[in-house]
This record gives sequence, C-alpha cells and structure tokens, in this order.
Amino acid sequence: MFVRSFGFGLGMLVAAAILSPLGAAEPQSGVTVAGQTNTAAHFGIEELAGLPKTQVNIAFLTDHGTHESSFEGPLLWTVLQKANAIEPDKHREQVSQTIIITGRDGYRAALAVGEIAPEFEGKQVILAEKMDGQPLDADHLRVVVPLDKRGGRSVREVTRIEVLLPSEPK
Repeated sequence: MFVRSFGFGLGMLVAAAILSPLGAAEPQSGVTVAGQTNTAAHFGIEELAGLPKTQVNIAFLTDHGTHESSFEGPLLWTVLQKANAIEPDKHREQVSQTIIITGRDGYRAALAVGEIAPEFEGKQVILAEKMDGQPLDADHLRVVVPLDKRGGRSVREVTRIEVLLPSEPK
C-alpha cells in the first residue's frame, strides 16, 4: 500500500514538472511593474512601505449604487518612477504612452501617462495599500483613480502594471 501511494505521489510530481514551464516561478504576492527598461520590478508590501503616501477619498457609481471609500498608498507616478518604467524628464513622450493595469482575474484598465504626469494633469492615482484605514495585503493591492464617475479603472487585486510605448502607424 505504501509503495502504491508513493508511486502515485511521485507520478503526480513528475506530471506537474512536465506540465509546468521550465524555470516558471510561483506567482508572487504584490505587483510587477514593467515599462521602458527590459527589467520588470516587483513591489510587495515591504517595498511600498518606504514610498511617500497619499490619501484619496472617492465616490463612484457601481451596479449596486454609489461606493464611497478612503484609500491610502503611493502615487502611481512614484511607483512607475521607482521601477524605472517611465522617463520623468521626457515630457513629449509621456503624452503618447499608455499604462495597462491588470488584476488577478485578468480584468484590465488603461490610463494615459499624461493623466498622472505632474507636468500634465497630475491626477492623484494611487496604488492603494489601505482601504478605509485597514491595510490591504499584497494580494489585494488596488489602483484607485479619483474623479472617475464610475470605478471601472480602479482595478482590484493588481498583479501587473505596464507602461506601453505607442505602436508605429502602419
């Protein structure tokens, strides 16, 4: 009996190794930020803790009525700078760049870099670590976009933030 169950367990391990890509790591808690450099940066709670915080109070429409909350965390602009995902001094390029935010469930939303760039709109978009004074864990970080009438761009359980350059016209 022991040999049979050991063999089944060993078979499962071999199957898992064959089915998973070589070198694939387990998904990490926190968020990956990618942009103009070839290296993506990873931010967990510890990395975000050292960044200056901004608090925003929001109210937006949902399918269930108005949702009101207070959020706290670093500005998205600060996170992108820390990750070297943007070049803060290249103002001309910022007006054509896009930020794609992806949640754990695959939900995606887009922002223009010019919306959050201090030299342009300077919108106080944050990567929230707290909601209504309560800390969020690394699996529940949230990008919060204040002043949107609907909350569709306030992505929950963010896993990836990527700055995209415009594609060349065809």
